[in-house]
Amino acid sequence: MRSKPLGSIIKAAVIAGLAAGLLTAVFHFFVTEPVMERAIELEDLLMQAQGVTGEELLVDRGVQRGGLFLGFLLYGLTWGLLFGAAYRTTERWLPFIGARLRGPLLVLLAGWSVAVFPFLKYPANPPGVGDPGTVQYRQIIFFAFIALSALNTLIALLLRRYLSQPGGAPWRKDWSWTGPLAMYVAGAAGLYLAMPANPDPIMMPADLVWTFRAVSLAGLTVFWGVFAGGFALVTWAFEASRPRRGSFSASPNTN
Repeated sequence: MRSKPLGSIIKAAVIAGLAAGLLTAVFHFFVTEPVMERAIELEDLLMQAQGVTGEELLVDRGVQRGGLFLGFLLYGLTWGLLFGAAYRTTERWLPFIGARLRGPLLVLLAGWSVAVFPFLKYPANPPGVGDPGTVQYRQIIFFAFIALSALNTLIALLLRRYLSQPGGAPWRKDWSWTGPLAMYVAGAAGLYLAMPANPDPIMMPADLVWTFRAVSLAGLTVFWGVFAGGFALVTWAFEASRPRRGSFSASPNTN
């Protein structure tokens, strides 16, 4: 099957990413913001009880809410560009996935590798949780986890590609799915257990923390789910509107 033009792939990925970013921002505006407001109020009450004066916000909360939309649109645009380039590079050596399902499945696989799985190890916390002195350390271990998770997924895909190639020993076909899946699970489990835990104690009420984590995870699901579905719909629409090879229009001969 012919590869789709690079421009169409990038355009579809960017449109899907922007749509996912916009809908995720709407979700967080109506669902997550009230939870954050409650966390901020509890943080202020805790500081007052401890006789500590909180730092003034550099950016007003109203501006932060507006920035929520801009931030997620940029987030969607960035992932759209990255995924479009990655998909164009890898589609030729992923013949074991159907052409129409290849794009959305790769989006979901990317979302699991760089967003959902890292979230399970280092879940998001509401404002007021976390020592400012450990911010840099927490960022290092979080991004290291993302990079290693993505690498583990890539190695599993490469192994699947190698084992699914025609020819070679008969055992390769027998292990074409089992081997990569077992390797990925072992690597993911080892990564999850080996990476250090979040070092900061949690002083907020447990129900608030878990509510914030639940809506944050839901936001990730919204983004990557809409991204996958949007990419599939846009690419299919582009494919349907593209002229078929050998098709032509001719006006009847009136002579």
